[in-house]
Amino acid sequence: MIDGFHVLRPELLWGLLICPLLALALWHRRTRQGDWSRAIDPELLPYLMPEHSDKTRQTTIWMPILLLSLIVLAASGPSLRQVELPVIKRADALVLVLDLSASMLAADVQPSRIRRARQKILDLLELRVEGVTGLVVFAGDAHVVTPLTDDARTIANLMPALSPNIMPLPGANATSGIEAAANLLITAGAQGGQILLMTDGLPGFDTVRAKNALESSGAALAVMAIGTKAGAPIPLPNGGFLKDDAGEIVIPTLDRQAIDQIASTLNAPVEQISLDERDIKSLTRRNNLAAQGELDLARQTDAWQDQGFWLAALVALLLLPAFRKGALVSLLLLVVMQSETSQAAEWEDLWLTPDQQGAQRLAAGDASGAAERFDQSPWRGMAEFEAGAYDRAAGSFASEPSADGLFNQGNALAMQGDLRGAINAYERSLSLQPNAEDAVANRDFIQSLLDQQEDQEQEEEQEGEEQSQQDEQSEQNDASDSDSGGDGESSDQQDDSQQAGDGQQDEANDQEESEPQDGDRDPNTADRDQQAADQLEAATQEQMAKFDEALEEQQALEQWLRRVPDDPGGLLRRKFRYQTMQRLREGDKPDESIRW
Repeated sequence: MIDGFHVLRPELLWGLLICPLLALALWHRRTRQGDWSRAIDPELLPYLMPEHSDKTRQTTIWMPILLLSLIVLAASGPSLRQVELPVIKRADALVLVLDLSASMLAADVQPSRIRRARQKILDLLELRVEGVTGLVVFAGDAHVVTPLTDDARTIANLMPALSPNIMPLPGANATSGIEAAANLLITAGAQGGQILLMTDGLPGFDTVRAKNALESSGAALAVMAIGTKAGAPIPLPNGGFLKDDAGEIVIPTLDRQAIDQIASTLNAPVEQISLDERDIKSLTRRNNLAAQGELDLARQTDAWQDQGFWLAALVALLLLPAFRKGALVSLLLLVVMQSETSQAAEWEDLWLTPDQQGAQRLAAGDASGAAERFDQSPWRGMAEFEAGAYDRAAGSFASEPSADGLFNQGNALAMQGDLRGAINAYERSLSLQPNAEDAVANRDFIQSLLDQQEDQEQEEEQEGEEQSQQDEQSEQNDASDSDSGGDGESSDQQDDSQQAGDGQQDEANDQEESEPQDGDRDPNTADRDQQAADQLEAATQEQMAKFDEALEEQQALEQWLRRVPDDPGGLLRRKFRYQTMQRLREGDKPDESIRW
C-alpha cells in the first residue's frame, strides 16, 4: 500500500549537485586521452583498445553518475508507506512536586513565591531535551496534575491555573506529595526516577513515610526552597492579609535550617530558588548510567518506513556486470518483472505529510486550503468549520463517533440551521460522556431556541387563521351588499334620464365640498392621517425590534457554539475537590493544625 512519497533525510539531496560536476570531470578526462580513431582503423580499434570504444567510453560517463544518484537517493531515506511504531522514551523520569499552600502567595520573592515557582518549572521544561515529566501538587493533601509524559507543553499549558485557590484543603502536607510522586513512578514502571520538591516549608513532615516511599520507588529526592528569612504577609483575594486566631497578620518565613535537616535525613540536595538556572542544573544533575533504559509510553505513532535499502540493492545489482557476465540481462528481467506504476507527488509532499501541510495552512489562516489537505476527519472538520462550510464540517465530524466528534457535529449542524439535528448530536455525545458541560450547555441553549421557534410558528399560524377568518367575513359582507344593490337596479334604470342632470349637479357640488380651501382642512381627516402615520411608525419599530432580536440570537448562538478554551483552574478545582471527598469518605483525616 502506497501512502505517498516522503524523504526522511532531505538535506542529503544536496549531494545530487555533485553529479553534474562528476559528469564534467569524466568528460574532460575522456577528451585528454585523445582520439585513437584517427591513427587506427576504426574496425581494428575495438580489438586493439577495447577501453576506447564508443560504447565503453559512453558507459564510463553515465554509469558513475547513475550510481552516485542512486546512492544519494538511498541515503536520503525515501519512503512510500507509513507504519505504526510504539512511542518509547528514555527512562529519565522526573516528577515535580509543587507546594500550593496559602503561604506560596507571599511576595517576599518577587512577584510572588508561586509565580516564581511556575516560571522555574517552565525553565526546567525547556532544559529537558529527553525523558518524561510528571506534576504533583499538594496543600492539605496531594493530587496528580499530569502523569509522566513526554509532552512538556501539556504541563506548560497548566501553569497559569496552578494556584493555592484551587486546593480543597488548607495545609502543607509535603509527605503526601512525595508519596503521590513515588506512586506515579511505580505505576509508570519508571523506578529509579527523580522527585523535585518545590516548597517554602516542611511543617509536620513525616520523614519515615517519605523515606519508605522513596525506597519503594527507587527515586532520588531533591528540594528547592522558595522564600526568604524575612518572609511576607499572605494577601487575600478580597484585599487585606491573612490573620491568625489572635488577629495578627501571618508572615510565613523560610526555615532553611529545618529544610536542610529533613533533606539530610533523606539524602536529598537542597538549593534555594535563584534568578538564573544554577538551581535547576544543580538539582537535576544525574548520573547518565543511572538513567539508562527506555520507557514505553503505551501509545503508537505513524512513522515513515525507510525504504532506501531497495535503492542500495539496485546499486549492488548494477555493479554486478563488472564481476560476472550475464548479470545485466538478469537485472533487466528483474526490473521488467517488478516494475510498478510510478506515483506522482507534489514537491511539498517530499517534506511534509498531508496533515502537517493542513496544520500549516490552518495556522496561516487559510482554512479552506487546510480542509483540502487534511486526511484525518476531525482535523478536516475543524478546518471546514473555520472556513464556514458547516455542512461539510458536519459530515467530517460524523465520521468520528466519539464524544468530541459528535459535539463538534452538533455545533456544525446548529450553525447550519439544523437545530433538531444539532440536539440529536448533542444527545449522542452526552450518551458517551454524560458529564460534558459544554455539550449540556449547548443542548439546552439550542433546545430553548427551538422552543422559541416553535412558539413563534404557532403564533404565526394563529394570526394567519384569524386573518383568514376576517377575510372570509369581509367577503361575506361584500356579497350581501352587492345583493342589496342588485334589487334596486331596475328602478334606477327607469329614472336614469330624470336623475342625470341632478346627479351631475350633485357631483359638482360634492367636488366643491370635498376640496376645501387653504386653511379649511377637516380636522378629522388630519387626525386619521396622523394615526395612520403613527401606526406605520409603530409597525416599522416592531419589525426593527424583531430584526435586532434575531441578530442578537444569532450572535449569542455563535458565541455559545464557538468552542471556548476550557478553564483549567476550574476543572482542576472540581477534580481535586472530588478526590478529597473520596479520601475523606474512606477515613483519611487531614492535619487541621496547619492552615498555611
